[in-house]
Amino acid sequence: MASLLAPTYALTVAQQQWTQQLVSLDARLEAAPGVGELIARLPTSAPLSAAPGDPVSLTLDGGEGGETVFTGVVASIRRTLDGIRIRAIDGLGQLARYRPATTFNQASAGTVIRSLADDAGAIAGDIADGVMLPFYAADPSRTAAEHAARVAGWSGALLSVDGDGALNAVVLDATQADLALRYGREVMAFAAEDLPDPDTVTVAGESGAGTGDSPDALRLSADPFAGNRPDGPSLGNAWFWEPALRTASDAATAGAARQRLLRAAQKGARLRAFLVPKLRPGVVVELADLPNGLPRGPYWLDRVRHSIGARGAITNARLHMGGDSFDPTSLLGSAAGALAGAL
Repeated sequence: MASLLAPTYALTVAQQQWTQQLVSLDARLEAAPGVGELIARLPTSAPLSAAPGDPVSLTLDGGEGGETVFTGVVASIRRTLDGIRIRAIDGLGQLARYRPATTFNQASAGTVIRSLADDAGAIAGDIADGVMLPFYAADPSRTAAEHAARVAGWSGALLSVDGDGALNAVVLDATQADLALRYGREVMAFAAEDLPDPDTVTVAGESGAGTGDSPDALRLSADPFAGNRPDGPSLGNAWFWEPALRTASDAATAGAARQRLLRAAQKGARLRAFLVPKLRPGVVVELADLPNGLPRGPYWLDRVRHSIGARGAITNARLHMGGDSFDPTSLLGSAAGALAGAL
């Protein structure tokens, strides 16, 4: 007779590890512009010895092997008559606490992200170079997390934190699933949305130069599309102005990236499952054995919540439709079309 899977956890705060005494545990993982945080509750009498800034890590096991799902630092400790509440933040949370005042010249989007991460004390992992920025001002009107999410988005990159705490900014390939989930095995509840078609998106830069190192890249141009101007702003045709994008190809890539995010959100879904520690932002899943009429994916995740408490061990996730539109070459094709117009 098969036995039931027994979820377990191992929470390490500073030099202490907790495997049994927690009252509840919530690990909330989000891609930028969100931040990841962990909320752990202990009894009042627990001998906790920690302070803000101490390292935190969490390993979860749904019964099929342990997975490090969170690495960060203590943000606050709250002691009350009925318990101790520990709040920890991940690398995106560290970026969100920092408002930079830095300028960059001839830097890639990846260079900007890596520099901001270093200044904020966060760890940079796999960071794609992305678009080239002849000039970029990371001013204090935005947090470092908002700046990093902004420049990553121009390249179509998803900015998130891995289980070991490193920031990653990669162009997501959601054409094939990394993981298969089955209704009746992991999946407890599922709801899919089908929203109206999104607006057509155009991103306009300020120069329309052929290359970022051209002298024309820093000059204002009356034709930022280099002779390949799309239809103007109208109902159903949204324009966004991003003056830091100085070439027609980079502006086209940014527009295509924003368009595919809108289309993915148009056919989003919500998922509730028994604890699946492998689920985190950037993971691509397919769903098996759903009733007829429900779309099976592939979906990519941008928000995941792992919870352990009196009601059991549960994973909730927000999903966005993947498929052929999330083939990275589709962004390259958009840039190539704009570049052809500039030649």
